[in-house]
Amino acid sequence: MDKNEYLLNNEGGSTKANVRACAAKRWRVLAAGLVFAVGGIWLLLHQMLGHSGSSDEYALGALKGDKVQVELFVMSRCPDAIKVETVFNSVVRELYPILDIQLNFIAKPNPNATYGAECKHGDEECRGNIDELCALAHGGDLPLFWRFLNCLNSHSGDIGSDPDLSLKCASSAGLDTEAFINCALQVEGRELFRQSVENAQFAGVNTSATVFIDGHLRCVEDGGWRECPGGHSASDFIRDICAAYKGSRSRPSICAEYPPVA
Repeated sequence: MDKNEYLLNNEGGSTKANVRACAAKRWRVLAAGLVFAVGGIWLLLHQMLGHSGSSDEYALGALKGDKVQVELFVMSRCPDAIKVETVFNSVVRELYPILDIQLNFIAKPNPNATYGAECKHGDEECRGNIDELCALAHGGDLPLFWRFLNCLNSHSGDIGSDPDLSLKCASSAGLDTEAFINCALQVEGRELFRQSVENAQFAGVNTSATVFIDGHLRCVEDGGWRECPGGHSASDFIRDICAAYKGSRSRPSICAEYPPVA
């Protein structure tokens, strides 16, 4: 799928293309309904088996590996989310070799919605959420994705509403634009979105922006910082991520400025 098809799918195009798009949309709605129904059943089974969805239990389910997992519970058009992502610019720059960032988008599942969920800032935000997830999935490495994200955030009012913006940001960041487009317009993008919404629900998070480190609540920005006992500056997050790192890779040099607490 090329650039023109991406723009056509997001802007409308000719009458014939619109007919095809409407038919495709009906199938996407049905598919989204099925996907969210399966996700709902999965969540119900976990609850029946005694999984409460508490932050402590969610921590047990956090991905383990050779990196520190940082989860950002956000909305693509949310000013608080953009504020947190801006703080993380230097965190990513300094720690990306030991950092695994996951985006979990806050939305309300709805199989009748265009993208299978209702986003607080409209369908444009849902579209922006999908674009960000596809860029993360096909970014190659974290700094490339973060370049894409900064590009979008610098035009926050156009996120999800200007398809050319996402393409320009993907290209300028050095992403594989073909893989990005295919993900954004096909099943993969919607599945990534469904999973991210499910993650946010299972973690019990409904505030953008919320930061988890290694499966534990670390900080919330919601018109002001709160629940941030370790501080909310970039250096505070760097300190805590360095302390949480237990992998086999060499620690980034900046971690030497934050020796482990005895």
